[in-house]
Amino acid sequence: MPNVYSILEMVSLSVMKGETKRTNKIQITTPSRLHFSLIDLNGKLGRIDGGFGLAINNPNFQIIAEPASDIYIQSKDYLDRATEIVATLKKSLPFPGINLRIVNEIPNHSGFGSGTQLSLAISTAVNELYNLNLTHPELTHLVGRGGTSGIGIAAYKRGGFIVDGGHKYPEQKASFLPSAAVENISPPPILARYTFPSWPLLIVIPNCRKIFGEEELELFRTLCPQPETVAPKLSHLLLLKILPSIIEDDVKSFGNALNSIQSFGWKKVEIDAQGIELKKTLAFLQDSGALGAGVSSWGPAICAVSDNIDRLRLKTENFLSTLPNGGTCFVTYANNKGVEIKKVD
Repeated sequence: MPNVYSILEMVSLSVMKGETKRTNKIQITTPSRLHFSLIDLNGKLGRIDGGFGLAINNPNFQIIAEPASDIYIQSKDYLDRATEIVATLKKSLPFPGINLRIVNEIPNHSGFGSGTQLSLAISTAVNELYNLNLTHPELTHLVGRGGTSGIGIAAYKRGGFIVDGGHKYPEQKASFLPSAAVENISPPPILARYTFPSWPLLIVIPNCRKIFGEEELELFRTLCPQPETVAPKLSHLLLLKILPSIIEDDVKSFGNALNSIQSFGWKKVEIDAQGIELKKTLAFLQDSGALGAGVSSWGPAICAVSDNIDRLRLKTENFLSTLPNGGTCFVTYANNKGVEIKKVD
């Protein structure tokens, strides 16, 4: 882990002395991430967590940021969260202020990793606007991400399909709790990153309950550790089906593996916790032309692949209209490059 605090001391001095050069205005566009599964919530081998997932183009955060003498934030759904992130950064980086206008927003608590993408986007904005020259790991440490999964962090930086190696247990991490409930846990190592094929992806979001906060913590507390048989089965699917399908551009094998993941282990826990609307939507997709469909994190977002994505999308729109609260669906693609930063007028 880099010596963040010594670097921050130098940054703080240069900011206070006015030695940094400011950039006028920038636009930051993040990916979002799909998290297909945690691998090991047992720990018998001495590591926990681990996981695999994918960066996608939409939904995304698009943020217009410029220097300011105070803190100004415009946002539909993330005003409080963005304010907290800026306040956290100001504890270590005494920049004068920032003006943030969040133009596009990732739906919160929906399985897209919005907390990590927003945290890293705002820290990037401060870093770029005030030319602080902090690295990606240093920014990640400042905003406290990566306590469970490294997928969102790597998705932000480089995009693609990502596999992370979890944390040493109990030396690095002594509990099975998610990132929001643990502190001072370094992000896990990234084991593999692959450019994902240009398959169209149908993202389906039924309007149903969302799992986060205390409910999420209680599920981790009461349902972990998981049986030790789960991790070998998942690892087998990952190593000998999912990764080869990506390298060989085999969407049918990828979809088949995605279907298999939904039926056991922690993913089944997440699906069972969500309830009937999510289960109905997943079953509909798997029975209506999807080669495979899988819930991202706790959902309710589902990713489906098909050899006729437009037909599946139309069928899904009709199906969602039959649910008590409806839902949305759209087609997107993998993001294989990560965050985009550009100067704007």
